[in-house]
Amino acid sequence: MVGQRILTPSILVRVQVKQPKSLQALIFQGLFFEENGCAMWAIYTVIASLFSAAYYFGNQSVKVNPHAFMFYRGFVPSVVLLPLIFFVPFIPVWQFYVACVLQGCIIVFIDYRNYRAMRVWGAEIISSLHPLSIGLVFLLWFVLNPQYLLTSAQNMYWLGGTVAALCGVIYAASSYRNTRRSRQAFYYTVPYLFGAAACDVLNKVCMGYVAPEQLIYGSYFYILITGMVVALFNLLFFYRQNRKIAPLFAKNNLGVTPIMVMLIGSMLMKNFAMFNTANPSYVAAVLYLYIIWIMLFTPLVNRIGIKCPQTGLKRSKALLLLLSIIILILLNQ
Repeated sequence: MVGQRILTPSILVRVQVKQPKSLQALIFQGLFFEENGCAMWAIYTVIASLFSAAYYFGNQSVKVNPHAFMFYRGFVPSVVLLPLIFFVPFIPVWQFYVACVLQGCIIVFIDYRNYRAMRVWGAEIISSLHPLSIGLVFLLWFVLNPQYLLTSAQNMYWLGGTVAALCGVIYAASSYRNTRRSRQAFYYTVPYLFGAAACDVLNKVCMGYVAPEQLIYGSYFYILITGMVVALFNLLFFYRQNRKIAPLFAKNNLGVTPIMVMLIGSMLMKNFAMFNTANPSYVAAVLYLYIIWIMLFTPLVNRIGIKCPQTGLKRSKALLLLLSIIILILLNQ
């Protein structure tokens, strides 16, 4: 028996169907946490958080025009992955490709919204609001999957513990030192929060169109298509602002290329996690482990010449963040 996911109008579910196990299917069988008795979604998310921390450190090491940076975050994955397209089987579901294009458009929107907000109110204040999207993801997934809500409501102790763990992550990850949030900053960030929540939900939906033995192929096309959409829009925006595209490929901008490899790794692991998780908010929450990695590795990174500021998170809040993530994983294995 091999698990397959199908998308019904109301809920993403798993059904059991009989089919012979090919070598390919056996290899990717390990991507099911149900089959292995452990939360594979959590393992992949922890790895993704490490890639995210490396991406952060790399971002701190280069000085690039923000518009150019947003272009390269789509351009580099596209250039790296496109030559492989002749060797990767296509996903035989047209809705998958539509969802990937839509995802790319949403990423462009939230990138620019986030960039403008940080210019006005500062990166620390706006970053402290980002974790609020976790709650939106949690609720939105229940809205899209009412059967999942009914199933969850049958175990109120589990549901209460999960909600408490998510709230712990949100509170801890948003508790920066000396950060005074303004009402204007919050109102401006609300569209970003809904867009970020939609991204996580849509990421889960995209992976739901993919069969288990095609997960690596689905991840490939997801990263490729979203990257191409992001690169195209940012190329148009850059040209409209500068009336030329040559500065995009200046030598100092090309220095971001290795950093984007970390982004590819993070997206790949996040796709695997989204495929396995029951609710995309769990992945969104555990990804905030990257804050812990930054706190741990910043002194080492500073020693090698890359000047990185600390996260501004108190140790007590960092401990709460770690404890909340552990509880969330234990409750959802």
